[in-house]
Amino acid sequence: MVFGFMATLINMISYEILYANLHIINVISVALSWFLAVTFAFFTNKYIVFREKGKKAKRSFLSELSYFYLCRILSGILDVIIMFIAVDLLDLNHTIWKFVSNLAVGICNFLTGKLFIFKKEDQ
Repeated sequence: MVFGFMATLINMISYEILYANLHIINVISVALSWFLAVTFAFFTNKYIVFREKGKKAKRSFLSELSYFYLCRILSGILDVIIMFIAVDLLDLNHTIWKFVSNLAVGICNFLTGKLFIFKKEDQ
């Protein structure tokens, strides 16, 4: 939970900087903040949350990285859609809706990580 919260903070803070401070358009800000958060999340999930070490960690790194980003792309698209509708179409508060979007995305990401990407092998 701690690292999920930290990834969410990275996502929200980088989005706020990109969108509100640097005035980068909403969808691009969402995508860039998504990339930063997903990169952080992959490494913390792999090496801290699900504690993969040794030969298995090295052997499956590229396949897990690819699968992780593939699963997160789907939730990233959800993030973009939510933010596009809320901010660009409905002109709602971007900070509140980034938080709401992150809740939905976080639940999706945890479930895909736990159930598909870093699942324990049967013994």
